Amino acid sequence: MKIQLKNWKIANLSMSLLDERTKRDNDSFDLESGNFFSDNKDDNTFGVAFKLNINDRSFDLIIEAFFNFEIVDEKMTEDFKLSSFPKINAPAIAFPYLRAFVSNLTLQSGLEPVILPSINFVQLANNDSSNKE
Repeated sequence: MKIQLKNWKIANLSMSLLDERTKRDNDSFDLESGNFFSDNKDDNTFGVAFKLNINDRSFDLIIEAFFNFEIVDEKMTEDFKLSSFPKINAPAIAFPYLRAFVSNLTLQSGLEPVILPSINFVQLANNDSSNKE
């Protein structure tokens, strides 16, 4: 099965600098991810969505990003939709693009570049499934 990243886009971006009085002592970030599929049975595309919330010492940043993948050589099945690929592998493929975007955005904004940590998407998927039970 051949799967490729077709495209991605930043759907929402909000960045606000903090002034000297409201600067924080520490940083935090929160990452949510999920996947989505077309209702069209003949559509071989699926997507991964990220919502990233960064509270840095000197700014707040919220990003919503969508990554679209395509199965090139086969039809998408229900088994595929329930498999680990859309929940684990696809986010792991997409996340470095988001990570690089955040680093470049903060650097080009005149701030210290933010380098997001690597994410264990297996553990994240396991946490999500245990929270739903």
